[in-house]
Amino acid sequence: MVDSKQWMLQNIDLVIALLSGLVVLLLILFIVNTIRTAQVRKRYRNLMKGLKNANLEEILFHYSEDVQRLQEQVQGVASTHERLQREIELSVGPVGVLRYNAFPDAGSDLSYSIALLNREADGVVLSSIFGREESRTYAKPVLAGASTYKLSEEELEAIQKAIAQLKR
Repeated sequence: MVDSKQWMLQNIDLVIALLSGLVVLLLILFIVNTIRTAQVRKRYRNLMKGLKNANLEEILFHYSEDVQRLQEQVQGVASTHERLQREIELSVGPVGVLRYNAFPDAGSDLSYSIALLNREADGVVLSSIFGREESRTYAKPVLAGASTYKLSEEELEAIQKAIAQLKR
């Protein structure tokens, strides 16, 4: 049996080559580890930015509270948005106005029809007929762009003007 010292002395070139390879491998591993550690430190500094004497647990609790508070605010904004959306749908939106001369002997366009509708074409049409001796005003309900009452041509035109604004 060959003694290990003797074998090493006889194959010194091989032993030096193996040890050199091992040193190079360890050097590469050291460099990779150093780079990764620097990246982790950079991420940790970014995470801890602006916080003095705080640990990671405190930061996570702080962020968790912030997220919870923001979720509550978002829910409040969403419910307000829904309420406002319902109010907008029911509010008077498009208005159609038509002025006309109801009686040829009365002069200028002093009579008018005004359609006040919401986004579903529900509302009212108001008409005022102006004459020399008297003036009359009428109000007729409008549902889905129509009325259960007989509508004049001018009232229909005012409703159509309002509905045309809906489509814009």
